[in-house]
Amino acid sequence: MDARPRFGSVAAVALAAVALVLAGCGSGGSRVPSTPVGRIVGTLEGRVGPAPWSLAALDFLTVQRGYLAGERCGHGQDHCVAAFGRTVDGGAEITWSPLGPGSPSDLQFLGPQLGWVLLGSPGQTQRLLGTSDGGRSWTRLGAAIFFAPPRFLTRDFGYAIAARRGAGGAFSATSLELTRDGGRSWQDVATGGYLPAYADFPSESRGYLAGWNCGGQGAQSVCRGAILGTDDGGAHWRVLQSVGESSVGNTGIFALDFLSPGLGFAELPDLQGCTMGGCLPGLEATRDGGRTWRTLQTAYKWGTGIEAGWPGAPVFTSPELGWIALSPGAGPGAGGVLVTSDGGVTFRQFFAHRFTAGSLDPVDGVAYAIAGSVPPGSAAGTALVRITPRGGLRQIWPAAVPTSAFAASAGARLYGVGLPYDAGALLFSQDGGRTWSVRGDLPGGPPWFASFPGGGAGYLLAQNAAGAARLYTTADGGKEWRAGGVALPEEPSYARFFAGGRAVALVPRRSGGEVLRSATNGRTWRTHGRLPAGYTWAGAFTSADVGYAYVEHGQRLAVEATRDGGRQWRILLRLPRLQAEATPGTAMAADRAGLLIVQRYGGRGAYLMTRDGGRTWQVLNLAGAGVPSGVAVRGSSTLLLETTAGLLRSTDGGKTWTYLD
Repeated sequence: MDARPRFGSVAAVALAAVALVLAGCGSGGSRVPSTPVGRIVGTLEGRVGPAPWSLAALDFLTVQRGYLAGERCGHGQDHCVAAFGRTVDGGAEITWSPLGPGSPSDLQFLGPQLGWVLLGSPGQTQRLLGTSDGGRSWTRLGAAIFFAPPRFLTRDFGYAIAARRGAGGAFSATSLELTRDGGRSWQDVATGGYLPAYADFPSESRGYLAGWNCGGQGAQSVCRGAILGTDDGGAHWRVLQSVGESSVGNTGIFALDFLSPGLGFAELPDLQGCTMGGCLPGLEATRDGGRTWRTLQTAYKWGTGIEAGWPGAPVFTSPELGWIALSPGAGPGAGGVLVTSDGGVTFRQFFAHRFTAGSLDPVDGVAYAIAGSVPPGSAAGTALVRITPRGGLRQIWPAAVPTSAFAASAGARLYGVGLPYDAGALLFSQDGGRTWSVRGDLPGGPPWFASFPGGGAGYLLAQNAAGAARLYTTADGGKEWRAGGVALPEEPSYARFFAGGRAVALVPRRSGGEVLRSATNGRTWRTHGRLPAGYTWAGAFTSADVGYAYVEHGQRLAVEATRDGGRQWRILLRLPRLQAEATPGTAMAADRAGLLIVQRYGGRGAYLMTRDGGRTWQVLNLAGAGVPSGVAVRGSSTLLLETTAGLLRSTDGGKTWTYLD
């Protein structure tokens, strides 16, 4: 099986980092011989700041003041480090402070000073921390297995759903827990034989519970669902509404949201019509504290244009305005957000296949969300976004930068591909990559290579349903695209389009592969030459005739050059290949004056640069940035590098690096 990463992943798509304008590079390193076998491996001591935090939870008190929890996990390690973030400008600037080891799973603040954060994964023992000074210091309050995170109404009173002490068997037994000392101690609350699935207390005395009463043994258990209510702080519970029966393990989504002791909403459990991609359950509302209920949405039929995913709990900020976050689940479900402005009678779905909202927090008529990719893992990292009820979307933090590829324009402009939650977003920069704006969406499947020769003309090779490369073109710099037909029969390792209709592509094969050329802007192709024996990992062409290929020769790697469009090749540089590396993780960029290469060694990356046709090389050291997958050069000293940890920028020829966030 082919060991290299598939296109569509962050590493593979970013091999499109090619041929950016390079007007001359600074020295930025020591001169080494043309075969720097030992020197390259031994000089990986460059400096780079830490990667941005991956967001896990959020809580906004106003549109401007908010709190976040994030984590940073070590490369190849199981443990993570958690951090707490504060913002007073809507997330544009976030001040981070460490929380210690662990992964945050929930965060809540009752005011500017009083808050709680939960560290650990649901279903495992978690640590609850509290602060009374706005997150400057934290106190450990206790540890438990929380199936639903603690919610606090006051400094002292809170509730949670936890694993029942000493419980066993096939069903994960749960208990309702109350605290009256701010989370330092918790007491089990008897719930009349019902196992809690979700709880909501609009006041200390009035509470509501979604629960299951299960009988039988193991897989034969039948669970009867009900919504229960209490008027005395949980001392006594009564059934308000029965919601049917389900077998153990098939109980589904069951969630509540009460705006006041009288007004509430309930998602009812029903998995009969669900798929791995998700389903939409029934939704009901009450205005008399649960005595009577009105059906707002029947299961699976939420209106035209609503695609199913796995919904989170409804979150209403007024009797009319409500939000539901969607996850695509394990199948082809839809993500995004459902929004209602008429109390749940009708919903609109936004960003169905753009992102999944891992955490959603409405405040003052808008909603903040932690956006992840759809499907999960198809893009890199997370981002804080702000959503309006009409579907307006803005990425707040980190600043928008490409996550998976670079492409060149004829002038000083740069194009990039991918956002943390949207692998198909097209970005645009006019200042050498310092700031980026979203240009639009790329068409088709996973993007492979994009080229912008100038004058607004652009070309995109993207994967179609059959795995072939479909060609798309644009005449306005990527705002609108049109299909140009199937351009290549298989996945290339490199492709670039030039002005005048010419294009070149490298089709890799273990036996050497082929160089394909086009004189019709990619509508037709012909074989122009053979690639050197050994697999071709990357390429970089400055014109349809002059180019470079990074190829594999047994246990060694080589950089080869051509000046006749790929008919003949000569070796510029031989490099060692570490046995531990399954793939070399290489990216290349070139201009008429020289070549820049990024080579992966043991999880680190080294820049190799030549300005004299490969006779001498410079080593620009870089360490701690993860696997390099894309490189771009602009001007005499500005370098951009895409890694698995994020996008890096250097303005001093590679001596120092910072993350663009």
